[in-house]
Amino acid sequence: MFPHAKKFIYNTLQFNNDSKLTTALNTFIIILILLSVPIDVLESVKDVPPYIKRITYHTDLFISLVFALEYALRVITCTQDPQYARPIAGRIKYMLTPLMLIDLLAVSPFYILGSGMVRMLRVFRIFMLMRYTNAIQLMNAVVEKKKNELLICGAFLLMLWIWSSFMIYRVEHMAQPQNFANMLDAMWWSVQTFTTLGYGDLVPVTLSGKVITAITVFMGLILFAILTALLTGGIVQEFQKYEHKKNPPQI
Repeated sequence: MFPHAKKFIYNTLQFNNDSKLTTALNTFIIILILLSVPIDVLESVKDVPPYIKRITYHTDLFISLVFALEYALRVITCTQDPQYARPIAGRIKYMLTPLMLIDLLAVSPFYILGSGMVRMLRVFRIFMLMRYTNAIQLMNAVVEKKKNELLICGAFLLMLWIWSSFMIYRVEHMAQPQNFANMLDAMWWSVQTFTTLGYGDLVPVTLSGKVITAITVFMGLILFAILTALLTGGIVQEFQKYEHKKNPPQI
């Protein structure tokens, strides 16, 4: 590929490029991503007329071809970025980045036949929207700045999970061995409880079990409130920085 054409394609495919062509291309790709959702819905309906099935099939084929072309162009032109400049190693490194792995999972199902599970990979198409929004960059920045606090909260959640699972198994296994047959059942109960889902399939019947449940719910609420506050505060700070850059103070 000619160097000038390669550079032009690379710049056009970048989300932060302000050109009209990039904006139009991004809009077109977003429409295709959203269009793939009703296609999956229609494929799950058995009583769809044959002509609708033909339309959805050919539409899915067109979407898959566009996504495959975009994926190939990104791999071919990624060497324009200095960190992926090496022809082979650079491209492999680029293909292993999270967004490119999502793109690969989104593109591959149409070309892999015979497995319903593989066809389910098309759900990854919706995650392609992350490339066309600043949300992923925003969350990366927030997680990077709050990683120590998040690690501490994660450690407390892990300790709460292990402690509550062990305790509930010890006190409930004798009372209802059919429900709390092993530690896996207790760990599933713990996840339900400290996330306040409470499906109702595992319910303590002993007094000790109810006390452990109350402690687990209370601690879970506190920890998730702290996590929410950390992430919300980080997001607000990033938005304020963005607004500051967009509208710098006048001197």
